[in-house]
Amino acid sequence: MKKNDFTTVKITDVTGLGYGVAHSDGMTVFVDGGVTGDIMKVKIIKTAKDYLVGRTEEIMNPSRYRQTDLCNVRRCGGCALGHLKREYELELKRGFLAGAFRKHVLTPAILPVATDGRREGYRNKAQIPVSDSGYGFYARHSHEIIPFSRCLLSPAVFSEIAAFVSGLNLPGLRHIFIRGGETVMLCLVSPYDSLPDEKKTVEEIVTRFPQISTILLNVNPDDTNVVLGEKTRTLYGQDIIYDTILGCRFGISLKSFYQVNRPVAEMMYEEVISRVPKDAANVADLYCGIGSIGICLASARRNTYITGIEIVPEAVENARLNAKTNGVSNARFVCSDALDCYLDSFDCVIVDPPRKGLSAPLAEKLAHSAIKHIVYVSCNPETLARDAGILINGGFEMSSVRPFDMFPRTGSVEAVTDFYR
Repeated sequence: MKKNDFTTVKITDVTGLGYGVAHSDGMTVFVDGGVTGDIMKVKIIKTAKDYLVGRTEEIMNPSRYRQTDLCNVRRCGGCALGHLKREYELELKRGFLAGAFRKHVLTPAILPVATDGRREGYRNKAQIPVSDSGYGFYARHSHEIIPFSRCLLSPAVFSEIAAFVSGLNLPGLRHIFIRGGETVMLCLVSPYDSLPDEKKTVEEIVTRFPQISTILLNVNPDDTNVVLGEKTRTLYGQDIIYDTILGCRFGISLKSFYQVNRPVAEMMYEEVISRVPKDAANVADLYCGIGSIGICLASARRNTYITGIEIVPEAVENARLNAKTNGVSNARFVCSDALDCYLDSFDCVIVDPPRKGLSAPLAEKLAHSAIKHIVYVSCNPETLARDAGILINGGFEMSSVRPFDMFPRTGSVEAVTDFYR
């Protein structure tokens, strides 16, 4: 099979990036937008040693799992699974978890995917690049900006704000960064430390969008893929907004980590709390961020003492303020690397690492500790399965895995499980 050849294939699987998987002449063929069961005529547009990439020329017999994708900005890759029917999307996400565990010869029970039923308008954060030609999202694997009028993943007002701010023609504007909660935070990312007619610009924005309570100017003069620079100035309101999870109110700053889908985050936090043993008197919350999991647990279990451990100083200060805001006295927050902390005194440890999972030294430290119970919150099936293998080799047993559809229309899936001795 050569580049520019045509072939007819049947799609047998779908990847998390939304590529259909097929086989032709002994080679695996990836087809963007293919759905399991599709029979398609494709043109080979890329050849590699052990796979091919095909472009859809004709869907000769569409899959029963296929639906019309309402997104008109598909090239950004944000809605990678938007062309799949909802039930099949959830089935795939269970399969992604099961497949990751199989690679490590593990077969935990994978429970049905928990979802609040929404598939659109759920993201409370958007980072929108801006160029001289306008605003949009980057096309996959490029810096080409694809314009859009409405992003289905975020609330409609985010798209309206982006259009309005872009229309102000602010010199040098690089990104429009929006966060939502009880109100909306708008951050303008620019190489300059001031805007022309700042007061007038701010008045125009808040008059048009009264739900915006905070406007920030972030200065990033560097030619880099990193969106935010080091210096931020408040142009309007405070430098934080607030949101509520399980009855606890949290202040969210520009750089704070906060779950992008609050209703599903609530469901996930309830699952975490349910997996912490009722008799656990002392619980460590590693990678605690602004303290959202630990504070919700401390609020629900006043006889349990929570120690949040986080390496980012600003997040720790945020967590301490959040504990005070919620009247939580049975929690403290420590700025430290978890590797430097003595963990054996805790009855239970909660871990919520980034996509790369636990560091190898921390995973080994937990595996060979005196800790009896670990609750693991994961945003990456591959690293969850890898770390599960390490903990099991250290003498832990593994409970069932509960997936959460934190990111509908995408291939990402969150999960909660726990390990016990």
